[in-house]
Amino acid sequence: MDSVARNLIILVASVWGGLFSFYGFLAYRARLWSPLWAISATEKTFDGSAAKLGSSEEESPIKRGRHFFRELRCGVCHGPDGQGGVKNPNADPEGMVPNLYDLADAFTWKDLKDKIRKGAHPAKLDDDKLEPPLAMPSWEGVASDGEIEDLAHYLFSLKSPTESQEPKESAGQNVEEARDE
Repeated sequence: MDSVARNLIILVASVWGGLFSFYGFLAYRARLWSPLWAISATEKTFDGSAAKLGSSEEESPIKRGRHFFRELRCGVCHGPDGQGGVKNPNADPEGMVPNLYDLADAFTWKDLKDKIRKGAHPAKLDDDKLEPPLAMPSWEGVASDGEIEDLAHYLFSLKSPTESQEPKESAGQNVEEARDE
């Protein structure tokens, strides 16, 4: 065997050995730092008697609606408490996702449920620019009519921080009046 072939074999073995030892070290380190070694399976059995929050009959529609607001991830765009303010370039109004305060003043009960059901795409501020990246998806077929109704109860209960700080549960009593419109 000539020296070139021998040097090539040594080079390949060194590179592969170095790679295997480096990635082996990373795997070992990940095992050391991983909390999985401390986690063991639970011995507790669940009988399924605990009802899901959304299906509880004792819960108010506002609490169920808040649960669905979180479950459907509405807060990603509208903020965790409906305050809005997430940037949506070239979207009307003012390049921001609108807040959800005081919807009872802007929508009827039927219009709000239709908007939730069908979704919405914001108008463009400038027709020469790209479409706004964020649009409200349609929840028809994803959320049941009861879930949409509960979500509307919750959204109608949201009041702007500048108004009197009445509890949200009592604010939901006005929803019945809005439903009759």
